[in-house]
Parts: sequence; C-alpha cells; structure tokens
Amino acid sequence: MLKHILENGGIIVYGIMFLSIIGFGVILERGIYFLKNERHSGAVLLNHLERYMIDGQKDKAIAVCNGFKNSSAVVIKEIINEYESCSIRGCNYEFLEEKARESALREMPKLEKNMWILGIAAHVTPLVGLFGTVTGMIQAFMAISTHGTGDPTIIAKGISQALITTATGLGVAIPALIFHNFYSKKIEEILHNMEKNAVEFINFLRKQRCRNESKKVF
Repeated sequence: MLKHILENGGIIVYGIMFLSIIGFGVILERGIYFLKNERHSGAVLLNHLERYMIDGQKDKAIAVCNGFKNSSAVVIKEIINEYESCSIRGCNYEFLEEKARESALREMPKLEKNMWILGIAAHVTPLVGLFGTVTGMIQAFMAISTHGTGDPTIIAKGISQALITTATGLGVAIPALIFHNFYSKKIEEILHNMEKNAVEFINFLRKQRCRNESKKVF
C-alpha cells in the first residue's frame, strides 16, 4: 500500500509523508512526557503536604514534592522554599502567589514543547494534499487536451495522483488534529490545576499561621 502511494502519488506525497513522520514523532514524544511527568494527582499531593506542614516537617514536604510526578509539585515546592525563608522576616502571601505564578510560567515551555510542530502537521497537511489534488487534475486535463479522451489510461495517472494525495493528506491530518486538540486540552487542564493547587496550598499556609498565632495567644 505504501509503495503504491509513493509510486503513484507524485512528488507532493513525499512532503505529506515527511509531515506525517514529524507529526507522529511529536505525538509519541508528548505522550511519553505526559505519562512520565504528569502521572500523579495534585489533590493527593496536597493531602500529604498538609500533614507534614502541620507538624512542621518541611524537609519531608519537599521530599514528597520531589517524589511526585506533576507540575503542581514543582510549583508547590517553590512555595515551600519561599515560605521557609520568608517565615523569618514575616511572610507576605502575595509574594508567595507571585513566586508560584513565576514557577508556573517556567513550566509552560516544558508542557508546550513541540506543540507548534504538531499544529503544522495537523493544519498544513490537508492543504498540501489539496495542492496535490489540483496538480493531479491539471495533469489529467493537460493529457486530455494533448491526446483526447480516446484512451482512459492517459488521464488515469493524473486522477489517481489527485485522489492519492487527497486521501493521504487527510489520513495524516485527522489523527494529528485529534492529538493536537487532546494535548492542548491536557496542557490547559495542567495549568488550571497548577494555579488551583498553588492557591489552595497558600490559603492552607495562611490558615495554619493564624491557628498557630491563636494558640500562642491562649
């Protein structure tokens, strides 16, 4: 099948195949990245951290962050480090929120890496296939104008090329577009969870500080 496509699809089909290779490479690379680095739940992470922070075991809390595989753990680890250093001089929770936002912005390029390449494969491939369709039809009509319509095999090559490039372009673009949308939605969800978990953890630190101060008063 592949041999038939390459032999009869014309030179344009090689461009489509190139886009399919890089698109599949990005799909595989992003899939491995998300499976490896976004496996754990942020809610479970917060449950572990709150227990250690209540007991004042910040080192264990940082160790938990190092063991968890998600972006929220990276952001919250930054919050814990800043919270430990600013506790001495008086904690500014707005400053912690800014540091969390800064850490989240550093994570974004890791999440979005190579997504633009997958976007090209998803959106450009059908256009390349359409271009192959047009050139194939041009060849067919040129054959008709030169040799007439007496022999159907004369125009069959051009029509075959047109249909092959159209089908190949769509065959590459459809899965690329599906995975592009799937990964984009996953990145959006990860960013939302980073922000949500960071805010929840900072609010927990604020409430815990208030409880500790209340105990000192009484």
